Amino acid sequence: MNLEDSTSFVLRYGAIIGVIIVAVGAVMHLADLSYSGTVMTAGIATIILTPFAGVIVSFVTLSMNREKRYAIAALVLIAIILAGMLIAFWLR
Repeated sequence: MNLEDSTSFVLRYGAIIGVIIVAVGAVMHLADLSYSGTVMTAGIATIILTPFAGVIVSFVTLSMNREKRYAIAALVLIAIILAGMLIAFWLR
């Protein structure tokens, strides 16, 4: 599995899916339908979490290719992101 291809696939399609969800939420809002805010929030969450998913895919790909040094770096980045998310939820 190629690192660049797998990571770019996740980033590209994660962003596209997130934008589509936000657009659907915006159309729902213009049509004055319920749950439009929830749909838009889901789209924004998808866009925000897409880079995190890219790091996870990079870690898996690096682990499969036995690139220990870079896999550990990706794992440290995952831990930092998770710690930041936990702190953000805790301070909320």
